[in-house]
Amino acid sequence: MSKKKRLLVKSAGDLVSAIDEALALLRESPYGEKTKLSCQGDPGSLLEQCIALCEKTEANTMEPIRTIHHFACTGGTLFCKCLAVMPNAQLLSEVDPLSTFEINVNRPKFSPTDMVTLLRQSTSGDENELVIEMFLSNLEIIYKSMFALGKRLIIRDHAHSHYCVGEDIPGRPNLRQIIMQRLPVCSVVTVRNPLDSYLSLVNNKWLNFTPPTFDEYCRRYLIFIDSYNDVPILKYEDFVVSPYESMGTLCNLLDLSYSDQFIDVFNVIKLTGDSGRSSGEILARPRRAIAESLRQEVSESENYEKIRMVLKYD
Repeated sequence: MSKKKRLLVKSAGDLVSAIDEALALLRESPYGEKTKLSCQGDPGSLLEQCIALCEKTEANTMEPIRTIHHFACTGGTLFCKCLAVMPNAQLLSEVDPLSTFEINVNRPKFSPTDMVTLLRQSTSGDENELVIEMFLSNLEIIYKSMFALGKRLIIRDHAHSHYCVGEDIPGRPNLRQIIMQRLPVCSVVTVRNPLDSYLSLVNNKWLNFTPPTFDEYCRRYLIFIDSYNDVPILKYEDFVVSPYESMGTLCNLLDLSYSDQFIDVFNVIKLTGDSGRSSGEILARPRRAIAESLRQEVSESENYEKIRMVLKYD
């Protein structure tokens, strides 16, 4: 046998040995019992099956999109500023593809780069299914781009649009449910004592729901919490008392790299929704003044009692 032929035989033997080793590893993997590999006389076919199985395994371990959900005036902007300065983080602020909060078909606004708004203001209107498809397609493009750059994508929900606008909460999917239709998600909810957030809503003139009472606000807050009942909850009050510990916990829950340098640089981040009492320091604030009429309403609110029990507020 010539030297050239001996080398070819050796190479073929090495390939067969490599495939046998790969098969042994695949059979030992969690996917081996559910996966049937068949050569059927064609080594190329077996190789293609191995590649397909590897791609399937990779799909099952995709990097998740991180989502953070909270009501307006609950410290959400502060949480998100701190997240935005974590290593390799990329944050999109106040997202809700099905929001119609500032859409007025009778007075269309100039939105040359916003295809969803353009569709909603179009002469034939829109459908939620199409809006969701457009949103997910755009999100997938951003997700793949960030993944290629080694960045972790974080999406901040604009839950106010969904739960705190109009006469009732619309029966439609929330942001997390929408994203989960196509991409893996890792989520947290942040909360604040409803009395304090309601006082801030009153101060900002953001009572966009009907009736604009404190008890109605607490009712909607309960529905929001229930719709994310399988998601970890962090309190704003704990964060402002122990920012390092709370941010470490938040990053751990979202599987993000943590840096304690956030405390020095978070305030350079500019985000929409920054409506609170701005400061470069993270600290507890005194409660806003409570009108006597509201004190009476708070004392009589059954939904406030319920949410205090759920969120464990004294």
